[in-house]
Amino acid sequence: MAIAKRYFFIREINILYKDVKEGQGMYDMHCHILPEVDDGASSLEEAVEMVIMAKENGINAIFATPHYIEGEEYKDYSYNSVILERLNNELSSIGIDIKIYIGCEVHLTPNILELLDKGQIGTLNNSHYLLIELPMFDIPIYTETMIYDLKLKGITPIIAHPERNTKIMENPNILYELIKKGALTQISLPSLLDLYGRDVRKAAEILLKQDMIHFAGTDAHSASRKYYRVAEAVGRLKELIGEEKSLKILKYNPQAVIKGSNIKIPEPSLYRREGKIKKFLSSLI
Repeated sequence: MAIAKRYFFIREINILYKDVKEGQGMYDMHCHILPEVDDGASSLEEAVEMVIMAKENGINAIFATPHYIEGEEYKDYSYNSVILERLNNELSSIGIDIKIYIGCEVHLTPNILELLDKGQIGTLNNSHYLLIELPMFDIPIYTETMIYDLKLKGITPIIAHPERNTKIMENPNILYELIKKGALTQISLPSLLDLYGRDVRKAAEILLKQDMIHFAGTDAHSASRKYYRVAEAVGRLKELIGEEKSLKILKYNPQAVIKGSNIKIPEPSLYRREGKIKKFLSSLI
């Protein structure tokens, strides 16, 4: 495979960038890397290219999280597991060493427990953590009920990229309430770089500062460089919340998911908007 030849030019430390300490590479919690199963990697070759780009950017492990939307023609968990094995075999054959774990990104539905029971969807690395996606423009009225029902079954939902939900952008405290009900959350690193727009970036910054984010991912759908400006995004993350909290989000919390152990999260804080006068004065500084 010609595209894989690039791997052999990667330095021994796999180019761990300045914003990710050597030996402390991040874990990508959300990536559409499985080929030809959703709107992610279009081929096995592109999936390998995405892995190479991840390695170059200091990513030590990846969760493959293909979409699952009930009623649409998406592949199920068992099929995706077979595709992951095929990808892992290809990576092994060309000497690329990286951990890729199975998962999915399931669009929230009232039937989510039934989908789990049928094996249509599955948890991250067969743990008790499930990556869920909210609609972009709404918070379904059954969201809190589904979080409660999942928790009763021993499943902890992780809400993917909440900073891109328009309702949460308007009122970050919606997410505060979902976290208090038992949900965890995952931010998309490109959100910190204005790649989804200024309003999404502002929401991401607010959620981080209020301790409402617990994981990070690229949400990469292709080998586009926009998904892999990791050093820049990690640098911004550390500016916002510091080294210690960043490492929990980038490394230690994902490791707990892999092991299937519980995560101790900081107490989230309610967001209080600045008054118009205070905001105006701040803009003058």
